[in-house]
Amino acid sequence: MIEEHSGDVRLEDISRNRARFGKITVIYGARNPGLLIYKDELAAWAKRDDISLNVTVDKGDADWKGREGFVPTVCREVAPSSENAVTVICGPPVMIRFTLPVFFELGFSKENIITSLEMRMKCGIGKCGRCNVGEKYVCKDGPVFSLAELDKLTKEY
Repeated sequence: MIEEHSGDVRLEDISRNRARFGKITVIYGARNPGLLIYKDELAAWAKRDDISLNVTVDKGDADWKGREGFVPTVCREVAPSSENAVTVICGPPVMIRFTLPVFFELGFSKENIITSLEMRMKCGIGKCGRCNVGEKYVCKDGPVFSLAELDKLTKEY
């Protein structure tokens, strides 16, 4: 799972359903340490041996003792296996755009790359039409799609 600050993947959902998953690699990033959220959950996950947690910030401050680096670079360094795996990428569109090629390099297929178009949503109930991409309404039909699903839509996203 790849997430940057604005992503909305709920870490507690994965933790609560932990038995359903094999190896979990989390790469979680923010612009700076002050923008990291889920700090209590991240601290608890860091103590577990069944989750590989990789927290990074673009630029640390004087107190930051963790990793510094952009999410795509950290993904390349951590290099999660694509074998029998799915990646979930959410965050700002620019982070997603630069992270996707890394997962292609690692051998992930479009069917196994899941991302979110939540930034396109406006009203959230399918009335305004601002989130439609082709025949899909992000707010009603998503906001989570595989890249294979997105390839079938117009290239508006």
